[in-house]
Amino acid sequence: MMMEKTKKSKLTVPQTLVLGVLGSILIGAILLKLPMSNCNGKSISVIDTLFTATSAVCVTGLNTIVPAQQFTTFGKVVLMCLIEVGGIGFMSFIALILMIMKRKISFSERILIKESLNQNNEKGIIKLIKKVFIYIGIIEIIGAIILSIRFIPEYGAKTGIFYSIFHSISAVCNAGFDIIGNSSLIKYQYDGLVSITIMFLIIIGGLGYTVWSDLVDTIKKIFKSKIKITKACSELSTHTKIVLTTTLILIISGAMFTFFLEKDNVQIMKSDNVAQKILKSSFYSVTLRTAGFETIDSTELTTATKFISLIYMFIGGSSGSTAGGVKTTTFAIIILMVISYLKGQENTVVYKRTIPQKVLKRAIVIVSVSIFIVIASIMGLAITEDLRAEQQLPSSEMIEREIEFLDIFYEVFSAFGTVGLTTGITTKLSKLGKVIIMLLMFIGRLGPITISYAVLKKHNTQKNINYPESDLLVG
Repeated sequence: MMMEKTKKSKLTVPQTLVLGVLGSILIGAILLKLPMSNCNGKSISVIDTLFTATSAVCVTGLNTIVPAQQFTTFGKVVLMCLIEVGGIGFMSFIALILMIMKRKISFSERILIKESLNQNNEKGIIKLIKKVFIYIGIIEIIGAIILSIRFIPEYGAKTGIFYSIFHSISAVCNAGFDIIGNSSLIKYQYDGLVSITIMFLIIIGGLGYTVWSDLVDTIKKIFKSKIKITKACSELSTHTKIVLTTTLILIISGAMFTFFLEKDNVQIMKSDNVAQKILKSSFYSVTLRTAGFETIDSTELTTATKFISLIYMFIGGSSGSTAGGVKTTTFAIIILMVISYLKGQENTVVYKRTIPQKVLKRAIVIVSVSIFIVIASIMGLAITEDLRAEQQLPSSEMIEREIEFLDIFYEVFSAFGTVGLTTGITTKLSKLGKVIIMLLMFIGRLGPITISYAVLKKHNTQKNINYPESDLLVG
């Protein structure tokens, strides 16, 4: 009996991951609450501390405070560490510590690492972990070196180097946190060096660890003359091809939408030349899906741009990356499946490979659950903010909506996609509203499927029973 109870009480892999991320957030919140983390000992409220820690660990970038003004150097270092842990994954850091200690990583630990990195199997997972840390370290160092060219002359050697490292890590992890001021990177909207560097770091971080490994292996083969450059594409996996193609299409289309919808917007880019407009549009398109850095003020965007932005934020980055959203591969698979069905094709084929039914089902479930979560959150946020407005105004007065409905949409999609862009309503939210956004960031980072499995807990004992089919009318 005791043995059965022990087995029943054992945590599942998704539950362990959820508790691990929650633990990281709580530790981060405690450290950020310390007097030594806050300038002049002015500590922020518990809800705002938790919000900041959640945003950092979930690599979102939404803020109820201004990190540059609120935190001391120690607090900023804590924030940077939380971003790194959140971007790479706490299980990856645990695996690194175990490897440094030369302790053998058990099978159950390999499964946890596999799930945290969103991989299909645990085969070669330790080798991938080593690659992840090497690649991400190299990318962040290169990014910091390039950014230091601008930041050291402007802020001095000590501060310039720290700013370069912080923003390089924040960009690669798609976090969107900045410690320069209260207007993100708008100060550098015409600075090609900063803007392009941040863009490339965001894109690389959003591609995913599997894609990094695949690309590096292919480049090595080219240099070793094992394959020709013209045949390099055929060496890439189907996953990598889908990720690269979808990412390129989303970046270009996002930039084009922004350019044509905002080119005559006086507050955004009307007075700029074509090159400056392209730079701003491209940056917004790149940061829109995962990162949260700004070189244009989102509050001044046209209604059309804000609405289209929701789609890009919902899609997010790629699987097994530092980005959020339903992922580029999920979006691509759904589109390909719809096209195949409309053409009357039984199978969904891409790059001469058939996509398995279980993958198609998973993609549909991810999108369906995500839509449900987003809709429920929009309703919840609309209710909490209206209730607060009612409480603040006398009953004789009409309720003036301080927060527009489209702004709620924008905030919810941004939080779920762990994007971090806002139309300026984050600081205006009620306590319950902030809790809803925290939950969204948490779900967006771990993924709706992981959260669902953690809550519902899968039962492997259930037998598969085949019942007779029933022909239903749909559409």
